[in-house]
Amino acid sequence: MNAAIASATVNQTNIRQSVALYQNSPNPFLEMTLLWFSIPSATQVVLRIFNEQGREVCVKTGAYNAGESNFVIHRADLREPGFYTARIETTFGSASRKMMMY
Repeated sequence: MNAAIASATVNQTNIRQSVALYQNSPNPFLEMTLLWFSIPSATQVVLRIFNEQGREVCVKTGAYNAGESNFVIHRADLREPGFYTARIETTFGSASRKMMMY
């Protein structure tokens, strides 16, 4: 096996072992939005949402299987319009995205 093939295999393995957080849709949103993510195998996922001042305003948790899943975020979860940072935390790592509620 040459070095280029070995390197590609290692990189593909690292990609499969990481967590991905996609941009919420719709963004910006009024009443609700979906926050999609992908995990390499079944695990507990924690979603934390922070307001512009960095204060945690919402926490959701769940046990999810490998692949893509989503959290539903409702207007009542965040309380007021503005910019937010959504962060998911798993045993495979964490990822963050910005989102906006009108």
